[in-house]
Amino acid sequence: MTVDERRAAETARGTLLERIYFAYDADEISADQRAVLDAKLPILLANPRVHIRVAGHTDERGSREYNLALGQKRAEAVQKSLTLLGVSADQVEAVSFGEERPAVTGANEEAWSKNRRGEFEIIAGGETLRAPR
Repeated sequence: MTVDERRAAETARGTLLERIYFAYDADEISADQRAVLDAKLPILLANPRVHIRVAGHTDERGSREYNLALGQKRAEAVQKSLTLLGVSADQVEAVSFGEERPAVTGANEEAWSKNRRGEFEIIAGGETLRAPR
């Protein structure tokens, strides 16, 4: 792999790992966050051996059970969006952590907005990741 190919692969990795954020009490992907998600599409299509896990997270408001369900709906919304655009269902796993793993601490909108997110993890195939051509 050339230096340029390595740089392109690292850029692709960064794009795959970029978080998306959700509005309060919502599992719909907003237009600005759809752009973040859409950037992942050509990378996943060009790398069918790459498998990702999307973890749905919530802020601390709501019961534990409600937040686990909402986190799952968020993760599944991402999974469904990617598969509708042609990514293999086998490439995307959806899980929920609800409010259990906050990105930041705090009891205000600034903190809550950073905790309402979908986080991405490469769980297989990362060693062969290539930037799309």
